[in-house]
Amino acid sequence: MAKITKISKLEKPNFIKPISITYEHEGERKIWEAVISHDAVSILLYNKDRDAFVLVKQFRPPVLNANKKDGYTYELCAGIIDKKISDKEIAREEALRRVWL
Repeated sequence: MAKITKISKLEKPNFIKPISITYEHEGERKIWEAVISHDAVSILLYNKDRDAFVLVKQFRPPVLNANKKDGYTYELCAGIIDKKISDKEIAREEALRRVWL
């Protein structure tokens, strides 16, 4: 089983930008921590033969050992928009890549 061996502060993150949001709600000033993330596509896949949606089981270190989890999540098929092709083509590539993994 995987285990966390070190946690470090990111000085120059590649995919997210931590931010602080200050706002007012019902007359009270509040602060919320958030991240600005990359653009991405996600696809809800459906298997007609099995009459079921298809999810991707993926290892995600941030959920490792949280509530005795093994670090795996079940997610929609998705991908980062990081190529000079259409969003639709990126979604197609991700779906086809998942089929063959």
